[in-house]
Parts: sequence; C-alpha cells; structure tokens
Amino acid sequence: MRSHEKRANMRPQTQGKYLVSVVLTAVFAIVSLFGTLLFSTGAVAVAVESQAVAQVGNATYESVQEAIGRASLKNTTVTLLADVTESVTIAPPKGVRNVTFDLNGHALQAAGSAAITVPASMQLTITGLGTVAGGTQPAVDCRGALHVEGGTFTSDATLMRFAETDETSAQGSFSGGTFTAPTLFNLLDDAKNLGYVTVRGGEYRGMIPAGLNTLTLLSGSFSDTSNLAPYLADSLGLIPDGTSGDGTGDGMFHVGDLAISSKQTSVELDPANGLQQLSADDLLTLTGTQLNGIADYRLVADSDQLQALNDQIDRAMQAMEKRKAFEAVSQNITITAVRNTSDDAIDANPSRGAGPQLRTSDHDGISTQVTVTIKAVAEPEEPDKPDEPGKPAEPKQQPDMPRTGSAIQALAVASFLLLVAAAVCAFVTSRLRPS
Repeated sequence: MRSHEKRANMRPQTQGKYLVSVVLTAVFAIVSLFGTLLFSTGAVAVAVESQAVAQVGNATYESVQEAIGRASLKNTTVTLLADVTESVTIAPPKGVRNVTFDLNGHALQAAGSAAITVPASMQLTITGLGTVAGGTQPAVDCRGALHVEGGTFTSDATLMRFAETDETSAQGSFSGGTFTAPTLFNLLDDAKNLGYVTVRGGEYRGMIPAGLNTLTLLSGSFSDTSNLAPYLADSLGLIPDGTSGDGTGDGMFHVGDLAISSKQTSVELDPANGLQQLSADDLLTLTGTQLNGIADYRLVADSDQLQALNDQIDRAMQAMEKRKAFEAVSQNITITAVRNTSDDAIDANPSRGAGPQLRTSDHDGISTQVTVTIKAVAEPEEPDKPDEPGKPAEPKQQPDMPRTGSAIQALAVASFLLLVAAAVCAFVTSRLRPS
C-alpha cells in the first residue's frame, strides 16, 4: 500500500516538470526562429547597402567616384555594374591622366550637378552601351578632353558644355552615340570660346547654337539644321530626308560629301509654247538642280554657256515672229558649287572684296552639266491671198461642156451658117464676072 501511494504521489510532479520542459523548448524554438529571421533580414539589408556599382580590375566599389579614385596607370577602365544616381568628377590618383568609363549597359543619373565633370588636364573616354542622363543638369561639363565612342546622352537643358579660358582649352571628339537635348553643345559660364570639338559620327537630336566657331561637323545625323552650315567641313553637305533601316524616312539630315543633283539633266523648250530668256535661277528651277542640303555653298551656272543659250532663244523667238524656219539646237551648261562669301553684299558691291571662290577641297563631283534643247520650227505654208478691195474677182474658168444633144444642135447651126456664107460668096462672084 505504501509503495503504491508513493508512486501515485510522484506522478503530478513529473508531469509538471515535463510541461515546463515542453514550454521552454517551444520558447527557445520561437526565439531561435525570430533571431534567424532578424539575422537574415539584416544580412539582406547589409547586402543592399553594400551593393557594388562600379569596378576597376577585379575590385568592386560602392560608388563610381570611389572607383575613379582607385584607377591606376595599369588599369584606367572604370566599368559601371548597376544603374546609379551620382554626379562624378574625373579625379583619378596622382599621375593618372586618362580614364575610360565603360557604361556596360547601365545608366548614370546626375545628382545635383552635371552627371560627369572632366577637369582641365584630364582625359575621359566613354564607351559601351548605356545612358548618361543629366536631367535638369548637363550630362557632361568638360574643361579637359572628352572622347565619346558610344552610349546615349540626355538632358532637359544643355547636354554638354565646354570651356576655353586663358589657362585651358577643352577638346571634344564624338565618333558614335545618341545625343538628345534642347541644346546639344554650349559654353561653360566662364568660357571665352568652346574649345575644339569635332563630330565624326553619332545621332544628334536637338539644336546647336550659332557662334561656336571651333565646332566642326565631319559626319553624323542631325534633326535640326537651322545653324549647321558654318560648322560643316569644306567638302561636306547635308543629305535631307535620310532613310532608316526599315526603309522609312527618319526625318534626319545626314552629313556627306558635297554633291549636286539634277532632277532633269536634259530639258526641251518648244517655241510654239512661247520662249523667254533664262536666268541662272530659272535654269536651276527648270532642271531641278540643287546642293545636298545646306552646305555653305551656292550654285552658279556658267555665264558664257548661259548667254549662248539665251542667244539661241532670241533667234528662235525672231524666227517665230517672222514666220521663218528654225533648226533645233542644244546647249550644254555647267553648274558649279561655289563657296559663299562671309559678306553676302559683296556680289552687290564688288569693290568691297573679292567675289566667291571655288571650293578647293580634294573631293570630286562638285559640278554637274545639264542640256537645254530648243525644238525646231518649220517654215509655215503661204496662205491663199485675199481679193484686193475694189477689184472684181476674176471669173472662174467654166468647165468643159458635156457632149450631149445640145452640143450636136450647136454643131448643126454652125454648119448651116457656113453654107449660107458659101452661097453668098458664090452669088457675089457670079455677078462680078459679066462686068
């Protein structure tokens, strides 16, 4: 009995200890799980905060500016690893003057100032697909040297600004890329001049201001041609209404070799439709001859050949007036591209300076030839002369009488008269003999 009672008395205590153990185990599991979640969340947060955005060699960095600062003479390429909002200055370690920025398919968005600033004595080359977006700021401010080989550059204001001062002169070279902004190039605030900027390729959607004397356009496509003529190289013109890869017009103007084209290289004038002398402008309009775009040239027709054509036109007009024949004649006329002078008034007042000068570049194909033919005129036939006033018209010759019964009667009457005449003659002769 006692042992049984003892075992009965011990069961509630054992059950209480078991319950406490279960509760403690559950609490520990919950705390462990919560701690694991906290640690995992913290690790993710740390990972996000420490994401690498740029790389130099095998090392990665949390900012583009830091990566630029770690460039070396052995490795000057900074590669963008992610889209980032940051305004950076090309300031590599001492002794490094050239930096290559590979966009690597990502975007650099400006933060408070120009997206990229190139100080004097520094040289930056931008390569790869990707975007440099200035937003309300420029995409690039440059006092040193900038070479753009690719990428997309945008701004809501001025896209790129350059500066030539008493101490420094900026340089720019563009061989590829897409550039979009209300104003594409302009001066920094303290600049006296732009510097030396050369466009060798790319697509430019926006306006280029007038007066950037050291800007040169050698190739590329442009949406706004309002100020481009002075910037085109001597041998270049703009080809309008280019065609994109799918065969549709892209609305751009493409820089190409200076060329002249005529819609009709041969035209024919018909004196029967009226003639008048042709001026050089009349000839260009008649043949549809024009330059490829707005190159800083104008078209001039050979004056001697044009005068010879007008002489032939005069002869044809006189022949028409005098109702005489005129043989067909053709005249070849050469049309040449001539550089515009700096002062358009020189032609009006030659004493102020020399006239236009022929283009002196090494390119061919700056002249074309058209042919104007004046059709022949045949001498008209003489018309019937009208009757003179007061003079009766001559009677028309009567047609031969037809041989009918009336004609036979006329012959009989004539024979009878001859017989009467013979009888009279015989009677007169017989009366004269006795005497």
